[in-house]
Amino acid sequence: MAAQITDQHTIQAAPPVAPILDSRRNFWVFTGDIITFSIGIYFIPTVTVLVGLASKLTDDKALIGAVGMMWSVSWFLPQLFAARLVRGKRREKPYLIIPSLIGRQMFILFAAWLFFTEAQQPILTIWLLILAILIFNICDALAGVAWFDMLSRALSPRMRGRSMAIGQFIGAIGGVGVGLVVERILAPDGLPFPLNYAVIFTCAWLAFTVSLVIILFLQENPVTEEAVRHSQRSSFFTDLRAIVATDALFRRVLLARFLTAVEVMAAPFYVVFGREQLNLPDSSIGAYSLAFIIGSIAGIVLFGWQHDRFGTRRVLQASSSMQFIAPALCLVLAIVPVVSAELRGVAYGMTLLAVGLNGAVSHSLVLGYLGYVMDNSAERYRATYVGVFNTISGLASLTPVLGGALMNNLSGTLEGALPYAVVFAIVVGVVGAGLLIAFRLPPGASHHASLDALPAPTNAEKAAI
Repeated sequence: MAAQITDQHTIQAAPPVAPILDSRRNFWVFTGDIITFSIGIYFIPTVTVLVGLASKLTDDKALIGAVGMMWSVSWFLPQLFAARLVRGKRREKPYLIIPSLIGRQMFILFAAWLFFTEAQQPILTIWLLILAILIFNICDALAGVAWFDMLSRALSPRMRGRSMAIGQFIGAIGGVGVGLVVERILAPDGLPFPLNYAVIFTCAWLAFTVSLVIILFLQENPVTEEAVRHSQRSSFFTDLRAIVATDALFRRVLLARFLTAVEVMAAPFYVVFGREQLNLPDSSIGAYSLAFIIGSIAGIVLFGWQHDRFGTRRVLQASSSMQFIAPALCLVLAIVPVVSAELRGVAYGMTLLAVGLNGAVSHSLVLGYLGYVMDNSAERYRATYVGVFNTISGLASLTPVLGGALMNNLSGTLEGALPYAVVFAIVVGVVGAGLLIAFRLPPGASHHASLDALPAPTNAEKAAI
């Protein structure tokens, strides 16, 4: 009888069985989350809608660049803090849900501001837009590290790639409809300003809310006991120093990513350049949004096929090539004067192509650079790797405001499109250097040997923990 009681007690106290790798439920939860979150992003793409709103409120290129910069910077830079927060936690789902619940309310609040104030204080409205982007993305950054870590534990690399590709593809198909809706809302005979933008931000908020509801159904695979014990033996900064000092491949990936990501210095100005130099109407923002979405679909198909067939290295090389081509197209337009209506049509098409390439690149991160890092990192270091990688990407995201400030200064001495030409030329040179490094990266492996060779913490470091 005692043995039976003991056995019963053991059975009752046993922890619940973790969901199996690649479970159908988790696959479709991640896929559904990607679809709905992507649709929310398609309502407010940085290089079209957000920058378009900023350009309606001010002519200050530095301030417009700050809006373009804030989206990436406020998501990437908090990643180290997020990685340290998540590191060693056996259950990470609360770190995904709570920040998401807070951050996603920012856009409905900003929509309310536009609706009730009618943007009568344009500079204040821009700063409130920047604040909304800042809070949304800081919260999403905290959630994002947990999301990527949970994704890596729930799905194998192949299934992860399929989930990303299917989710992004369906989201992009829905995004085509979003682009048409945005174009209709912003058309001259559409809704008046700023009610049109208030409606757009409300639609984005609705999509983000559906995404949050879907992710509640995620069944988390807990962190292994080995990874938890490692976090107790070693400090976050000990791992950080060891990773940076030991892993030469990771340092090369960081350099390639930083240099190619400098393309964001030019990206917010593709639409502004087209509207100013080609005298395009406000409704062109909808056309640019549609080009961004169509480019996204093409990128998803291309990158998904490349990832499934050749792996993450080919994806990051293809996306890096696009980051070189986009500013190069606009550089040509800034140098060659448009003197006829026919050439103006060609130039318009080239700017649409640049925005489309930017849309394609926006879907390459997980299948490309970040996927390459995740595939080559041990579980106990993965959150640290992701945090370091995304923080370096965030440093590159600071450059749009630098590009805007440079244009403002050059406008007093250079005429026409030449200030744009200088910025585009700088970006082409920097991204070109990163592209060369990207093409020299070795094929990825499921586990890079140097990751297991990281030095153990010293006695002094253990005492400091």
